[in-house]
Amino acid sequence: MNKLSEELTRVLAEAGEGLKALQEDVITTGFDPDDPASVEAAIQHVEDTIDAKVARFYGNALVREAANQIKAECRANILQQVEAAGTNRGARTLH
Repeated sequence: MNKLSEELTRVLAEAGEGLKALQEDVITTGFDPDDPASVEAAIQHVEDTIDAKVARFYGNALVREAANQIKAECRANILQQVEAAGTNRGARTLH
């Protein structure tokens, strides 16, 4: 039972470190909403940055799941910005 407790303590401590690493920095990226390659490059940049931050913790399922969730949220945020840019272009007053 002691080994299980030690392993759980290690996993949770590692998860805490990994989650802290995810919270420490703000990731910024730029992209042209009219250029799909630029949008995809921005998404890839964010995902690569997140992966690099937690690379040493990726064996920890809690950290891996949190990183994947953050990547999905960032992707959705970028795609929402692309959609908003397209909507705003069509709604401009011209006079």
